[in-house]
Amino acid sequence: MSDFEDALRRSLGHAAERAPRLPGAAAGQLEIGYRRRRRRFQALLAAAAVVVVAGGAGVGLRAGGGEAVRPAVNPSGVPSVVVTLPEAAPEPIEKVWPQAVWKMPAKGADGRELQPVGLIDDRTLLVKAWRTFDRTEAVYAYDLAGRNLRKIVDVPAPKGTVRFGTDFSLGDGQVAWWTTTKGVVHIWAAALGGGEARLVADQRIEGDSVSPLDGLGVADGNVVFSLSAGGVFSVPLAGGPVTPVQAGAGLHLLSWPWAGSPGTGGPPGRPPFSKLVNLETGQTSTAAVHQGERVYACGVRSCTGTTADGRAFTRLRDGSQQKDIPVGYLIPEPPTQSRFHVRNLKSDGPGLGLYDLTTGTFADLGIREEAATRGEVPVADRSGRLMTYRLRNDRYVIDLAKIP
Repeated sequence: MSDFEDALRRSLGHAAERAPRLPGAAAGQLEIGYRRRRRRFQALLAAAAVVVVAGGAGVGLRAGGGEAVRPAVNPSGVPSVVVTLPEAAPEPIEKVWPQAVWKMPAKGADGRELQPVGLIDDRTLLVKAWRTFDRTEAVYAYDLAGRNLRKIVDVPAPKGTVRFGTDFSLGDGQVAWWTTTKGVVHIWAAALGGGEARLVADQRIEGDSVSPLDGLGVADGNVVFSLSAGGVFSVPLAGGPVTPVQAGAGLHLLSWPWAGSPGTGGPPGRPPFSKLVNLETGQTSTAAVHQGERVYACGVRSCTGTTADGRAFTRLRDGSQQKDIPVGYLIPEPPTQSRFHVRNLKSDGPGLGLYDLTTGTFADLGIREEAATRGEVPVADRSGRLMTYRLRNDRYVIDLAKIP
């Protein structure tokens, strides 16, 4: 499978949320705390995975961000809410949610591209840097307020490296990632405080898959990962033997402790992660799919798809709380936190905005058609908190936790 096919395949299945529908604070914490990692090649996401959903029924947003809705029933009989398209041009995101928007240079002083990976804390980003696309050379901490970089670690690329550092994940004061040489996946880690990268474990693989791992995270002193061929495994951050996770055979990691099937490369007609298992508690969840629908992406909390008459929707996995998504460009996955949705500014015009399905607020991201085709489409980090994209010499950083 080519890199292009890999990025497209995985973007179609990536989930926006990481938490099952649980009561009270537990649900909120899991919703915010877990987020599927994003594959490389944002350019491919923009050119191929950003699609047009046809046949929508929306007609306009009220000025000032109020949501105009009408009750509707889709062909499956599930009650739905139809959200409407904006009549007036939305304001720039830095005016709509000024408390949530930061800017940083797109390149460092040495000319290397800088790309945020996640938030270490409220004002510090984990940032990867490269000169050649998809060959991360180093990882930094970037102080958003002070606008300065601190190197955390150089990313090794031993002789024979085929896949360079990818899937950078935060947890337990560490950052972990993986690389490959022929027939072997190498799992690495380093302390966020700085120091040397250390080899945590080697995992032999069969074949020459471009992406032999399809999930990686840090939890409870371990690196957890799943193979694209299926199976969830664990290894101590301090190093040691790789062991299969009980009940994880054949499953794919969504975000610890959630794993499921099929994976993003599963059979046609079955949405990725339609079945899920909590590998700590044994809790299971099966996504509701109704006749005539196409459900193409599921998180642990919600799914996204289209009705038989072509309307795009998002709803909880049990089929409740369904909302129609305004038509247009969208990244085919559930809205981040079941709330934030990247879509085009108008159904027939260029440009992308961030739409809040909860409040009806719509903000212009400043991205126009030309920029979108180059890959400047924001996608959220694994936590569901951070969105980032590049415009000219700046990189926008949106902290979704700062949006009330």
